Amino acid sequence: MNKNYGKGEVLKNLLGLNIRRFRVISGYTMEKLADKSCISVTFLAAIERGEKWPSPSTLAAIAQGLEVNAYDLFKPEEPTSQDIKKITTKLISDITKIVNQSVKMMNTIAKDHNKSEK
Repeated sequence: MNKNYGKGEVLKNLLGLNIRRFRVISGYTMEKLADKSCISVTFLAAIERGEKWPSPSTLAAIAQGLEVNAYDLFKPEEPTSQDIKKITTKLISDITKIVNQSVKMMNTIAKDHNKSEK
């Protein structure tokens, strides 16, 4: 048996990877999640690297900030329909924003062109 296994290294690493995964899926920076969880960015980074354990209340705050159940942070990585829905929603939002910006820019260019022709 690996000597670090008894120290919870596997669970700490799984926890850290899942927090990072859910954070990225949510579109949060480390700063935003740390702020939502009332912890320092340094502590969050150490948790994500599997170096530190959060207290139960901190773990609950991180889970709440990520809008997941705390036990989901200990599950092996599997994309869920909820993950896919969040990613799809974010992509659609980003694409819509870009299309709207492009249309506004094209309208501005068209207006400027019409003014210069007069």
